[in-house]
Amino acid sequence: MNLGLEGRVAIVCGASKGMGFAIAKSLALNGVKVLMIARNKFLLETAARTISVEGGIVEICTGDVCDPGLAELAVNKCKELWGPVEILLNNAGGPPMGSFLEHDDMAWDAAIKTNLLSIVRFCRAAAPDMKLNNWGRIISITSTVAKEPSPTMVLSATTRAGVSSFSKALAMELAKFNISVNVVCPGGVLTDRLLQLVQVRAKREKRDYEELLLESEATIPAGRFARPQEIADVVLFLASEMGGYINGVSLSVDGVLTKAYT
Repeated sequence: MNLGLEGRVAIVCGASKGMGFAIAKSLALNGVKVLMIARNKFLLETAARTISVEGGIVEICTGDVCDPGLAELAVNKCKELWGPVEILLNNAGGPPMGSFLEHDDMAWDAAIKTNLLSIVRFCRAAAPDMKLNNWGRIISITSTVAKEPSPTMVLSATTRAGVSSFSKALAMELAKFNISVNVVCPGGVLTDRLLQLVQVRAKREKRDYEELLLESEATIPAGRFARPQEIADVVLFLASEMGGYINGVSLSVDGVLTKAYT
């Protein structure tokens, strides 16, 4: 199947592992030149080598998406390497678990910077060239808690919902330039982040970790957690020519975990 991605240029944030790595690999193996961004240089270099060995064209940029200057730096690096950014994949680790009374201003500030403001900055850095070239794909990875908030995931729910609202507004503004702006909201995906959250919950509730993991998986009507590659497959379609008319949506990819129909 020709996805029309050969030769495109992409930035993938949080690309060293989990969903970010799966997405970077899928894009690269479908002909996209990918700049991979993550905080841990060792993990990032290892991930990039893995993709390169399979024939993908990738480069790395070590940095924290909280850094106000990282977005411009990454966009300029892409231009120097290959040309303007055409596909932007926003992705970052989620904030810690806890109710709103457990989080101080520092926790809220960190969550907003990591999970909302970073996306605004990367979009602001990448969108001008997309407009000039009359083509672009902006895809942000968030969570189903943006649609069905959880009291113990209030930081994530609040910032992720902000991303959906921001993305809808941006989609309306940029649609006439052949730019789509979408959000992918995964449910339970078998990543280090999910396992860490279950461990934290087990400790908070004084529960057995393995028992709680199985219980969490059983709440999904599909009967299992998603694989990171399944999220990457959705992103690949949204980034392709075939997915171009899907615009301004926050798409749940969750095995029917969420009960809402939007």
